[in-house]
Amino acid sequence: METNAETIKNMITYDTKYGKISLLKNEAYIGKVFNNNKYWDEDTLIKLKDYINPNRNILEIGGHCGTSTIVYSSYISNNNKIFVYEPQTIMYKLLVHNITQNNIQHKVSSHNLGVFCYNGTGSMNKIDIDGDGGIVQRRYDEECDLGCNFGGIGLGESGEHISLTTIDDMGLDDIGYIHCDAQGSENFIFSHGTETIKKYRPVILYENIDFYGTYLYDNICKSYPSYKEESLFDVKEYCMKTLGYSKYIDRFNGGIDTLLIP
Repeated sequence: METNAETIKNMITYDTKYGKISLLKNEAYIGKVFNNNKYWDEDTLIKLKDYINPNRNILEIGGHCGTSTIVYSSYISNNNKIFVYEPQTIMYKLLVHNITQNNIQHKVSSHNLGVFCYNGTGSMNKIDIDGDGGIVQRRYDEECDLGCNFGGIGLGESGEHISLTTIDDMGLDDIGYIHCDAQGSENFIFSHGTETIKKYRPVILYENIDFYGTYLYDNICKSYPSYKEESLFDVKEYCMKTLGYSKYIDRFNGGIDTLLIP
């Protein structure tokens, strides 16, 4: 697992209670938390430990730079794995760098892929519509003194070209927990994850567009109009009504996520 960290411009590293975290200096929202000597989404991650079986594997969709991955690695045994997927090239390099500098390579299998409803190629969105509206590539390069919500870049149009896969085509084994933070792609993603969910009945945490708005989801629908049916898939309905899950928690820990419990 090579980090290629030397190719990342504008990087800053924080020492935290969970390990070292490297971010881009202009990471607009996550960076502010670390600058205030706090850890991104720490309270939610702590509460999630009660729902994660340490003897099963984890699938993390939308790994960003690995802030959740590093914490999750402490929740599972040395015999289990976190399979983490991150489509953005520079974010993926940061993810691998953070995995390596915390010596958790034996617990993490990282993949520079987006997860969606088909295998093939796609595009990230060119504009930071979940931030201040800047052009993402410029914020990586010549405008690195300006903030960008790199963690909020979803699929869309005219941005970085990426490779895509589906949950069911990953061929993963014994997934006990899925964390899906995919900036509006959740319906599409889970529409092609039903066999995996049916087989392993994992706990699932996902961002729910009912709670944070549909603007990212709407942008994906506009960019990928051929996948109307997939865009309407409801993973909560599938788990609760079809698979007979026992419980769901909307706005988990007061946020924008839903937790599905088998």
